Amino acid sequence: MDGGFFFNNILHIDMYFPIKHIYRCCLVAALAVACGCSSPKVPTAGVTDGAGVPAIYPDYTDIVIPPNIAPMNFEISVPGDEYVARVIAPDGSETVASGNPVQWNGDDWHRILEASRGKELRYEVYVRNGDTWSRYSFSNKVAPEEIDPYISYRLIEPSYVQYAGMTLNQRDLTSFEESVIFNNAAPADERRGQCMNCHVPRNHYRDKASMFHVRKTNGGTVIMAGDSVVKVNLKTDSTLSAGVYPAWHPTLDLIAYSTNDTNQKFFDFGESKIEVYDKSSDLILYDMKTHEVSHIADDPGLLETFPAWSPDGTTLYYSVARYPEGVTPDNLADNYRSIKYDIVRRSFDAGGRRFSEPDTVVYASAAGESALLPRISPDGRYLLYCKAPYGTFHIWHKESDLWMKDLKTGEERSLSNANSGDTDSYHTWASNGRWIVFSSRRDDGSYTRPYIAYIDAQGRDHKAFVVPQENPAYYRELMKSYNVPEFLVAPVDVSRQDILRQVNAPARQAPYLSSRR
Repeated sequence: MDGGFFFNNILHIDMYFPIKHIYRCCLVAALAVACGCSSPKVPTAGVTDGAGVPAIYPDYTDIVIPPNIAPMNFEISVPGDEYVARVIAPDGSETVASGNPVQWNGDDWHRILEASRGKELRYEVYVRNGDTWSRYSFSNKVAPEEIDPYISYRLIEPSYVQYAGMTLNQRDLTSFEESVIFNNAAPADERRGQCMNCHVPRNHYRDKASMFHVRKTNGGTVIMAGDSVVKVNLKTDSTLSAGVYPAWHPTLDLIAYSTNDTNQKFFDFGESKIEVYDKSSDLILYDMKTHEVSHIADDPGLLETFPAWSPDGTTLYYSVARYPEGVTPDNLADNYRSIKYDIVRRSFDAGGRRFSEPDTVVYASAAGESALLPRISPDGRYLLYCKAPYGTFHIWHKESDLWMKDLKTGEERSLSNANSGDTDSYHTWASNGRWIVFSSRRDDGSYTRPYIAYIDAQGRDHKAFVVPQENPAYYRELMKSYNVPEFLVAPVDVSRQDILRQVNAPARQAPYLSSRR
């Protein structure tokens, strides 16, 4: 869940995209008229060097960028009467844009990036005041490795009780194209509310499988695998809830889920708006072939959540906390700061469907902190997680930062280059292990935006940047949060009609199987 105060959305979400494209066309046309030319010219006379790096929004300076990313357009925050920008590849090829905001030609931009793969890309920004031009310069590195071409995410209004405007979307990172995977307004109405959890692909959608969960009316877990769309009910008399946070096994038709008794505490004043916490939580395993559910972990004295498989499927990682002495589910609302999560792992015997005893990997509680959302790099080397002083829902914790543990050397460190002074959480790896995408509130403290950072071959993180938009002011104007971004190697092409039919249909009940441990 992600949100803030509720705003009434007048426009249906499906209407949003055509209006967006109309605005885009009008903006481009206006810029062309303002420029008065089809081939912008770089100033040569009366030019002096400005001091330092130019102030631009978004901040696309001193970063490592993918060689296949969409044009990284930006606004120039330096006062002036006229603006020209140029980007230059190492071989001398260049592209020029005039006006403010700076909007690069897509074909030229991709040509320049390809010529700069693994090398430095140089920028020049020219600002005219009267008869004098000031020139500002900066550079970025173009990584040799590409980024997965798509991300999916839940686009959600800041609401705690209204769900109709929520959508699961996907974005082509090589362009500005965005489309809806599923629109929550389709099955919901005033008489029967419905909410949906985020979209989670299997193996970065390489095998065309993904899922999401719908709650309340017609609740169930929607699993899309190839041409098949099914909805199953994972709640049994022996389980705490339906599946909440999922983890696909990379090679077997198995999915690990947490089951959670989730609660909310609202605040009348102060910096915090809300605290989300679990009174209890367990782990279950769902077999897609037999449709059976069994327990992985259900210790009543522990809170187990956020499962994640290793890339080879031999190990399951998850976060776990213990109730401190004197704290119970009944008084947890007043003692939520006492809950501290560690990250553990358990070996998995695929043949017997058995798990070993847990082994602690990140002992955050010993330092009075809480570690969540383990995510293992595709090569199995690094454990990426987020850490804050307490609790289980770090998206609401301003102190949340991304951390990484080298599973080979045991070194743990903060991603100090990628982190910000506000919430950084809900992170995932690209399929090649060189990029991460995560949700961050660094822009305004209220709305989460999708940020990308490069992780080099030595495991070092680099400065993060927001996913580019054609209109650089887009994030300032959008009162929606990007929730739980996930990388995809291909777009989800299951029709919304097929998904809707399953969402509206009765869910297939999963029988409970006694645990095998």
